[in-house]
Formats: sequence, structure tokens, C-alpha cells
Amino acid sequence: MKTFSGFVMLAGVLLLLTDDELFSPLRDFALYFVGGGLLLLILTQLLVNRGKNWRCRLGFHDFERQERVAEMPAMRWYRCRRCSKEKRAASIA
Repeated sequence: MKTFSGFVMLAGVLLLLTDDELFSPLRDFALYFVGGGLLLLILTQLLVNRGKNWRCRLGFHDFERQERVAEMPAMRWYRCRRCSKEKRAASIA
């Protein structure tokens, strides 16, 4: 469903950018495509990821820095404060 909503938003953006006479009648619906795709994406994320905080379900995690990864000194562990999701990422400092 995320892929479908992404394609709907992409179609809306492409309709906004097109300058062809063939697509000129559909140009009025471009913002509806973008808004509908975004709304579909938000609803899908809120309904699928039930066990988490609503901000984490939408992808807005609050990561805090943890210890370094033993194999690579430039990598660190990060953990979300709300849902405890973990990720590894490169760190400059």
C-alpha cells in the first residue's frame, strides 16, 4: 500500500510538471493526486503499525545515541526513546 500511495503522489507531481496538451485536462487533478496519495500513506502507516506511538508509526522517531559498534569504530547504535527501535548509523563525533 505504501508503494501504491507513492506512485499516486508521483503521478500528481508528474502531472504538475508536464507541459503536454494530452495531459492538460488532468492537470487540474494533480494536487488531488498528491494529497490523496499522502493521505493514503498516512492512514496506512497508522493502521498497520498498531503497537507503537503514533509519531513512531509515521516515521518520526526520537533517536538517542548509544554505544559504539565493536566492529567499526565510526558506527554507533541509536535507540528510539518512545518505541525502542534500534538502528546502526555512521557517526562523525
